[in-house]
Amino acid sequence: MSFWEKNLQRIEGLVYALIILSVSSIVLETHKGLSAEWHVGLKKFELFTYIVFTVEYALRLGFAIRQGRVKSYAFSFFGIIDLLAILPFFLPFIIAFDARALRTLRLLRMVNLIKIVRHSMAVRTLVKVIQSIKTELGLTLFASLVLVLMAGMMMYYAEHETQPDVFTNMSQAIWWAIATLTTIGYGDIYPITAIGKLLASVVALIGIGLIAIPTGLISAAYVKALKDDAQSADTKKEE
Repeated sequence: MSFWEKNLQRIEGLVYALIILSVSSIVLETHKGLSAEWHVGLKKFELFTYIVFTVEYALRLGFAIRQGRVKSYAFSFFGIIDLLAILPFFLPFIIAFDARALRTLRLLRMVNLIKIVRHSMAVRTLVKVIQSIKTELGLTLFASLVLVLMAGMMMYYAEHETQPDVFTNMSQAIWWAIATLTTIGYGDIYPITAIGKLLASVVALIGIGLIAIPTGLISAAYVKALKDDAQSADTKKEE
Protein backbone atom coordinates (compact mmCIF):
# COMPACT_ATOMS: atom_id res chain seq x y z
CA MET A 1 0.00 0.00 0.00
CA SER A 2 1.43 3.37 -1.05
CA PHE A 3 1.89 6.49 1.07
CA TRP A 4 -1.14 8.11 -0.55
CA GLU A 5 -3.46 5.14 0.06
CA LYS A 6 -2.42 4.78 3.71
CA ASN A 7 -3.06 8.42 4.48
CA LEU A 8 -6.36 8.44 2.58
CA GLN A 9 -7.61 5.54 4.70
CA ARG A 10 -6.58 7.35 7.88
CA ILE A 11 -8.30 10.58 6.96
CA GLU A 12 -11.55 9.15 5.51
CA GLY A 13 -13.13 8.44 8.91
CA LEU A 14 -12.33 11.98 10.08
CA VAL A 15 -13.71 13.46 6.87
CA TYR A 16 -16.98 11.55 7.26
CA ALA A 17 -17.46 12.91 10.78
CA LEU A 18 -16.51 16.43 9.74
CA ILE A 19 -19.04 16.41 6.89
CA ILE A 20 -21.86 15.71 9.33
CA LEU A 21 -20.57 18.24 11.86
CA SER A 22 -20.02 20.83 9.14
CA VAL A 23 -23.63 20.56 8.00
CA SER A 24 -24.72 20.85 11.64
CA SER A 25 -22.63 24.01 12.04
CA ILE A 26 -24.36 25.58 9.02
CA VAL A 27 -27.68 25.07 10.81
CA LEU A 28 -26.34 26.42 14.13
CA GLU A 29 -25.00 29.58 12.49
CA THR A 30 -28.56 30.65 11.71
CA HIS A 31 -29.58 30.65 15.40
CA LYS A 32 -29.47 34.24 16.66
CA GLY A 33 -29.55 33.18 20.30
CA LEU A 34 -26.00 31.79 20.21
CA SER A 35 -23.38 33.70 22.17
CA ALA A 36 -20.38 35.39 20.57
CA GLU A 37 -18.15 32.61 21.89
CA TRP A 38 -20.22 30.03 20.02
CA HIS A 39 -19.90 31.97 16.78
CA VAL A 40 -16.15 32.27 17.24
CA GLY A 41 -15.96 28.54 17.92
CA LEU A 42 -17.98 27.77 14.78
CA LYS A 43 -15.64 29.96 12.72
CA LYS A 44 -12.61 28.07 14.06
CA PHE A 45 -14.31 24.75 13.38
CA GLU A 46 -15.09 25.88 9.82
CA LEU A 47 -11.41 26.72 9.30
CA PHE A 48 -10.42 23.29 10.64
CA THR A 49 -12.81 21.51 8.25
CA TYR A 50 -11.40 23.42 5.28
CA ILE A 51 -7.88 22.38 6.29
CA VAL A 52 -8.87 18.70 6.54
CA PHE A 53 -10.83 18.77 3.26
CA THR A 54 -7.85 20.45 1.57
CA VAL A 55 -5.51 17.72 2.84
CA GLU A 56 -7.96 15.08 1.59
CA TYR A 57 -8.13 16.70 -1.84
CA ALA A 58 -4.34 16.96 -2.03
CA LEU A 59 -3.95 13.29 -1.09
CA ARG A 60 -6.51 12.16 -3.68
CA LEU A 61 -4.92 14.35 -6.34
CA GLY A 62 -1.45 13.04 -5.45
CA PHE A 63 -2.71 9.44 -5.61
CA ALA A 64 -4.29 10.16 -9.02
CA ILE A 65 -1.05 11.71 -10.29
CA ARG A 66 0.92 8.70 -9.07
CA GLN A 67 -1.42 6.37 -10.98
CA GLY A 68 -1.31 8.55 -14.09
CA ARG A 69 -5.03 9.35 -14.04
CA VAL A 70 -5.08 12.91 -12.76
CA LYS A 71 -7.60 14.04 -15.38
CA SER A 72 -9.98 11.19 -14.64
CA TYR A 73 -10.08 12.30 -10.99
CA ALA A 74 -9.84 16.09 -11.30
CA PHE A 75 -12.71 16.26 -13.82
CA SER A 76 -14.79 13.44 -12.34
CA PHE A 77 -17.99 14.10 -10.38
CA PHE A 78 -16.39 13.49 -6.99
CA GLY A 79 -13.22 15.32 -7.99
CA ILE A 80 -15.25 18.44 -8.74
CA ILE A 81 -17.24 18.02 -5.52
CA ASP A 82 -14.01 17.71 -3.51
CA LEU A 83 -12.75 20.92 -5.13
CA LEU A 84 -15.99 22.81 -4.54
CA ALA A 85 -15.88 21.80 -0.87
CA ILE A 86 -12.67 23.82 -0.35
CA LEU A 87 -13.29 26.57 -2.92
CA PRO A 88 -15.09 28.97 -0.52
CA PHE A 89 -11.92 29.16 1.59
CA PHE A 90 -9.35 29.77 -1.15
CA LEU A 91 -11.28 31.79 -3.72
CA PRO A 92 -11.38 35.06 -1.69
CA PHE A 93 -7.55 35.01 -1.62
CA ILE A 94 -7.48 34.91 -5.43
CA ILE A 95 -10.40 37.11 -6.43
CA ALA A 96 -11.79 40.09 -4.52
CA PHE A 97 -15.39 39.65 -3.35
CA ASP A 98 -17.76 41.98 -1.60
CA ALA A 99 -19.62 40.82 1.52
CA ARG A 100 -22.73 39.75 -0.42
CA ALA A 101 -20.70 37.61 -2.81
CA LEU A 102 -18.93 35.97 0.12
CA ARG A 103 -22.25 35.06 1.70
CA THR A 104 -23.38 33.53 -1.58
CA LEU A 105 -20.11 31.63 -1.90
CA ARG A 106 -20.72 30.03 1.49
CA LEU A 107 -23.57 28.08 -0.10
CA LEU A 108 -20.89 25.88 -1.69
CA ARG A 109 -20.35 24.39 1.76
CA MET A 110 -23.55 22.42 1.15
CA VAL A 111 -21.66 20.20 -1.30
CA ASN A 112 -20.35 18.48 1.84
CA LEU A 113 -23.67 16.66 1.88
CA ILE A 114 -22.80 15.14 -1.49
CA LYS A 115 -19.36 14.14 -0.22
CA ILE A 116 -21.14 11.76 2.17
CA VAL A 117 -21.83 9.54 -0.83
CA ARG A 118 -18.11 8.85 -1.21
CA HIS A 119 -17.82 7.62 2.37
CA SER A 120 -21.18 5.87 2.81
CA MET A 121 -21.58 2.30 1.62
CA ALA A 122 -25.35 2.51 2.20
CA VAL A 123 -25.70 5.52 -0.10
CA ARG A 124 -23.52 3.90 -2.77
CA THR A 125 -25.71 0.79 -2.62
CA LEU A 126 -28.84 2.91 -3.01
CA VAL A 127 -27.34 4.70 -6.02
CA LYS A 128 -26.49 1.32 -7.57
CA VAL A 129 -30.05 0.14 -6.93
CA ILE A 130 -31.58 3.20 -8.59
CA GLN A 131 -29.27 2.80 -11.59
CA SER A 132 -30.40 -0.82 -11.99
CA ILE A 133 -34.06 0.21 -12.32
CA LYS A 134 -33.62 3.61 -13.96
CA THR A 135 -35.64 2.54 -17.02
CA GLU A 136 -38.64 1.51 -14.92
CA LEU A 137 -38.38 4.63 -12.79
CA GLY A 138 -38.13 6.75 -15.92
CA LEU A 139 -41.32 5.24 -17.33
CA THR A 140 -43.13 5.82 -14.04
CA LEU A 141 -41.94 9.42 -13.94
CA PHE A 142 -43.04 9.98 -17.53
CA ALA A 143 -46.49 8.49 -16.80
CA SER A 144 -46.78 10.72 -13.72
CA LEU A 145 -45.84 13.79 -15.77
CA VAL A 146 -48.46 13.00 -18.41
CA LEU A 147 -51.12 12.42 -15.73
CA VAL A 148 -50.25 15.68 -13.96
CA LEU A 149 -50.51 17.70 -17.17
CA MET A 150 -53.79 16.07 -18.22
CA ALA A 151 -55.34 16.40 -14.76
CA GLY A 152 -54.22 20.01 -14.47
CA MET A 153 -55.65 20.97 -17.84
CA MET A 154 -58.96 19.21 -17.18
CA MET A 155 -59.26 20.74 -13.70
CA TYR A 156 -58.60 24.21 -15.10
CA TYR A 157 -61.48 23.93 -17.57
CA ALA A 158 -63.71 22.40 -14.88
CA GLU A 159 -63.07 25.05 -12.20
CA HIS A 160 -61.87 28.24 -13.85
CA GLU A 161 -65.33 29.74 -14.48
CA THR A 162 -66.53 28.89 -10.97
CA GLN A 163 -63.29 29.87 -9.17
CA PRO A 164 -61.48 32.37 -11.41
CA ASP A 165 -59.57 33.81 -8.44
CA VAL A 166 -58.31 30.34 -7.36
CA PHE A 167 -57.69 28.54 -10.65
CA THR A 168 -56.42 31.71 -12.26
CA ASN A 169 -54.36 29.91 -14.87
CA MET A 170 -53.37 26.42 -15.93
CA SER A 171 -50.16 26.54 -13.89
CA GLN A 172 -52.24 26.81 -10.72
CA ALA A 173 -54.26 23.79 -11.82
CA ILE A 174 -51.09 21.81 -12.52
CA TRP A 175 -49.83 22.71 -9.03
CA TRP A 176 -53.09 21.31 -7.63
CA ALA A 177 -52.57 18.12 -9.67
CA ILE A 178 -49.04 17.66 -8.29
CA ALA A 179 -50.19 18.14 -4.69
CA THR A 180 -53.10 15.73 -5.20
CA LEU A 181 -51.22 13.07 -7.16
CA THR A 182 -48.47 12.89 -4.54
CA THR A 183 -51.21 12.60 -1.86
CA ILE A 184 -49.82 15.67 -0.06
CA GLY A 185 -53.02 17.69 -0.37
CA TYR A 186 -52.05 21.10 1.04
CA GLY A 187 -55.65 22.29 0.76
CA ASP A 188 -54.70 25.71 -0.61
CA ILE A 189 -56.47 24.91 -3.89
CA TYR A 190 -59.40 22.54 -4.19
CA PRO A 191 -62.39 21.98 -6.53
CA ILE A 192 -65.97 22.85 -5.62
CA THR A 193 -67.86 21.76 -8.74
CA ALA A 194 -69.20 18.22 -9.16
CA ILE A 195 -66.97 17.55 -12.18
CA GLY A 196 -63.96 18.93 -10.35
CA LYS A 197 -64.60 16.78 -7.28
CA LEU A 198 -65.03 13.69 -9.44
CA LEU A 199 -61.76 14.42 -11.25
CA ALA A 200 -60.00 15.04 -7.93
CA SER A 201 -61.22 11.67 -6.61
CA VAL A 202 -59.92 9.83 -9.68
CA VAL A 203 -56.54 11.58 -9.55
CA ALA A 204 -56.20 10.88 -5.81
CA LEU A 205 -56.93 7.15 -6.28
CA ILE A 206 -54.53 6.88 -9.22
CA GLY A 207 -51.92 8.75 -7.20
CA ILE A 208 -52.00 6.19 -4.41
CA GLY A 209 -51.18 3.40 -6.85
CA LEU A 210 -48.72 5.40 -8.93
CA ILE A 211 -46.67 6.51 -5.92
CA ALA A 212 -46.47 2.88 -4.74
CA ILE A 213 -44.83 1.71 -7.99
CA PRO A 214 -41.38 3.32 -7.54
CA THR A 215 -41.44 2.39 -3.85
CA GLY A 216 -41.99 -1.26 -4.72
CA LEU A 217 -39.37 -1.19 -7.47
CA ILE A 218 -36.72 0.31 -5.21
CA SER A 219 -37.55 -2.11 -2.37
CA ALA A 220 -37.30 -5.16 -4.62
CA ALA A 221 -34.07 -3.97 -6.25
CA TYR A 222 -32.57 -3.11 -2.85
CA VAL A 223 -33.29 -6.59 -1.48
CA LYS A 224 -31.75 -8.13 -4.62
CA ALA A 225 -28.65 -5.94 -4.29
CA LEU A 226 -28.17 -6.94 -0.66
CA LYS A 227 -28.51 -10.64 -1.57
CA ASP A 228 -26.00 -10.24 -4.40
CA ASP A 229 -23.53 -8.51 -2.06
CA ALA A 230 -23.96 -11.26 0.53
CA GLN A 231 -23.42 -14.00 -2.07
CA SER A 232 -20.35 -12.18 -3.41
CA ALA A 233 -18.92 -11.92 0.10
CA ASP A 234 -19.54 -15.64 0.73
CA THR A 235 -17.86 -16.54 -2.55
CA LYS A 236 -14.76 -14.53 -1.63
CA LYS A 237 -14.58 -16.21 1.76
CA GLU A 238 -14.76 -19.68 0.15
CA GLU A 239 -11.95 -18.78 -2.23
